[in-house]
Amino acid sequence: MRDPFPHLHVASGYSLRHGASLPPRLVERAVEHGMDLLALTDRDGTYGAVKFAKACQVADISPVLGVDLAYRPTASGVGEPGEPGGRRRTPVRGGAFRDPRLPRVTLLAHAAGPGGGRGGWAAVCRILSATHLAGERGTPVLDPESPEVAALLGSGDVVVLLGPGSLLGPALEGRRDDLVRAELARWRASVPTGCLQVELVHHRLPGSAARAAHLARVAAEVGLPTVLTNQVRYAERRDAATADVLDASRRLVALDRRHVDRTNAEGHLKSGPQMRQVADEVAHAAGGGPSDAARLLARTRALAERCALDPRGDLGLGEVHFPEFELARGPSVLGTRDDGRTADADTLLRLRCEGAIGGRYGSSGLAVVWKRLDDELGVIRDLGYASYFLTVGDVTDLIKDLGVRVAARGYGCRLSFQFPCDYQHVTVGQPLHIMMMQILIGASITAVLIEPCLVSVPILNFNLPTGTGNIKRCVLIGDFSGSQQRTVFQ
Repeated sequence: MRDPFPHLHVASGYSLRHGASLPPRLVERAVEHGMDLLALTDRDGTYGAVKFAKACQVADISPVLGVDLAYRPTASGVGEPGEPGGRRRTPVRGGAFRDPRLPRVTLLAHAAGPGGGRGGWAAVCRILSATHLAGERGTPVLDPESPEVAALLGSGDVVVLLGPGSLLGPALEGRRDDLVRAELARWRASVPTGCLQVELVHHRLPGSAARAAHLARVAAEVGLPTVLTNQVRYAERRDAATADVLDASRRLVALDRRHVDRTNAEGHLKSGPQMRQVADEVAHAAGGGPSDAARLLARTRALAERCALDPRGDLGLGEVHFPEFELARGPSVLGTRDDGRTADADTLLRLRCEGAIGGRYGSSGLAVVWKRLDDELGVIRDLGYASYFLTVGDVTDLIKDLGVRVAARGYGCRLSFQFPCDYQHVTVGQPLHIMMMQILIGASITAVLIEPCLVSVPILNFNLPTGTGNIKRCVLIGDFSGSQQRTVFQ
């Protein structure tokens, strides 16, 4: 029987000098517990997301993806975590802090949001990119009030978890319920209803159950739901010592109990029954009973199901990705059909090729040309590669606009032989998609490009005269490196 408890706050070894277990090991541990849902919320990045999603796909576990980010506190009188009373620490003369210990917030991709799983994952990635671009290299700090981040937080595509690692932690330790409410109100003003959740954590430290219970009471008073997490840093209890080494390494201090975050080994990937015991302890500290613990676990499960992603449908694992058609450049690609409707990529590719046939092959004896073009465009349509070839045409236009001669060669990933062909006329035995590319880019091209059963991205290399490569790369980067483009040139 499957274990219904889902861990929603989990760091892997891709959380630099914080997580102690790699994503496949975390998934393996979840399988040992019989779980069917598991989250990965690495610090400061999504570097382990692909490996995690692939491991979940193999193990038949639904992945939940997010990120754990530091955020800049406001001038509210609340100190940073670990600094009661708002006192600010100062380094010794000539020194600098290696670990500022800023408050942190967890963001989850919301599969049940307006944009679905793809929209939720895209929103998390865009928030992460905006945070890295706005901060210092290697020390991203989220600014929830920046226009781009605020718009994404308010879109409903992201779920925000506020736990003891946020400003709620020091406020609770200082018994400042007013500051707890102020922090919740601050986030509530920018996050839609249902997308802001309060995270309860109980690592069985002195007073931790009481603090979790108190936070649950305050959250209930302001009308915010609570979920239970374990802030996982390692797969098994025995891996806790590795986390100590990572803490000391992150702070460049001696390995000593004074310098590590944990005081016990409770931050591992616990099983469902173990987390039910934790929920019972929190409910008991709040004066409740088993029914309150059951409701807490049910809310946690419901949130996990809302955030569960489809590795293929939402993340695109196993799919081929091409430039977005709607972002193609200029009137040479964007256009309308004769009936006034916006043309799709396949229609525009056909129009572009048909418009260039006369200039390349003349006006007579074109039956074989038209037949060949229909065959090639049919394969491209079935594979969904039209936007790729339209982008190739744009790149060629950019180079030709500079007055530089261009030739090209391409190949399919599973075909390695070169094939010389007649550049002016269709040749019997000519490899598939050679003719269409000659028409499209108006340049010499050799080698097989793609075949109907190809499942990888086709590759096309542009051959430019010696000494012109740098200027061409600058032009391509300038034209295709907008904030929304996904095209990659090597």
